[in-house]
Amino acid sequence: MDAQAPPAPPTPPRDTVADTALVVIALVVGGAAVTYLGPVLQPFLVALFVFYATRFGVKMLGRLGMRPLTAYATLVGLFLIASVLLAQFMWREGESFRRSWPRYEDRIGALITAWTGRLGAEAPAAGEPAAPDAGEPAAAGTDADAAGPAPPARPSLSGLFRVSSRDVLNYVFAKGIDAAELIVLVFCYLVFLFLGSRKFAARVRRAFPGERGERILAVGEGISDSMERFMTVKTLVGAGMGVCAGAIMWAFGLDHWPLWAFLFFAANYVTAIGSWAACLPPMLLSFIDLPLVPALVLSTLVLVNRVLWIDFLELRFSGKSLNLDPTLLFLWLSYWGWTWGVLGLILAYPMMAAVKISLRHLGGAHGWAELLSDD
Repeated sequence: MDAQAPPAPPTPPRDTVADTALVVIALVVGGAAVTYLGPVLQPFLVALFVFYATRFGVKMLGRLGMRPLTAYATLVGLFLIASVLLAQFMWREGESFRRSWPRYEDRIGALITAWTGRLGAEAPAAGEPAAPDAGEPAAAGTDADAAGPAPPARPSLSGLFRVSSRDVLNYVFAKGIDAAELIVLVFCYLVFLFLGSRKFAARVRRAFPGERGERILAVGEGISDSMERFMTVKTLVGAGMGVCAGAIMWAFGLDHWPLWAFLFFAANYVTAIGSWAACLPPMLLSFIDLPLVPALVLSTLVLVNRVLWIDFLELRFSGKSLNLDPTLLFLWLSYWGWTWGVLGLILAYPMMAAVKISLRHLGGAHGWAELLSDD
């Protein structure tokens, strides 16, 4: 009796194949469009994520009896006032730090000079003769005239540090005009997003009457709720981490602590590396301004504050929307940082989270969302 042939693998349904192809095409086309239309899409994406972050406030104002239009107008006004006040505050604190930077330069330069001098005293540089003893006569031909012109002095490490640090500060403060332009465009986009969101459901029902329109609205509502939760948690955790870090630095008397506290809040949007990078300035400056033991205690508390807020609270309250593969996340951050600079690093993680959330709510694309997970 002939052996039965193994059963053929089941053919995937045509709908699944079509959904997979559409997802791949949509990701490629969307990535290319976002990359090359960066100057136009950057303020819109910032406004979109701010819109989701403020939807929680709209719901809270609605529970207090405020109408949606009034709630949106209130939030837009608060956003404009907060942006102006924050810009003034950051400019004042930044200018104060810029004026005091020469003091830090002197201290850091002195430390670098002392460190390099100590290393140079331990052993002569390779190829240089040892210095003669005090009792020995100088060898013939060692006069300055006979030796010829002295070689040009090499720049010291402290001098290079001073030049590079000034370039960095000038670059950062030169971006103030670009940031002001971005805030204005984000504000304009926010106004239209608030006004258009009220009529979106009615337009979908007119365009797709019946069950199809309700299904589209259900998928959109799921994506919207997930993005709202993600952005709300990200904003509240960043604010809490910044307030606690500011309190720690204020208690130890660290200079310019409001600037570093705001850095914790803003850098939290650069996921995985931003919050760690925000720890460096206060930790380094604490070893310049404070004695060794208080500087060690402050640095330890700053690190503990970061771990508590990010690795415990944020991951706990964000749920699976933040559960992303670290390798893919690093590649994603690298690409958008190379393409859009600092703003790309800020927008990269919300964009990846938005892609995963969207794929989870599309029936045939759920498997692609699992590929982005770290489970």
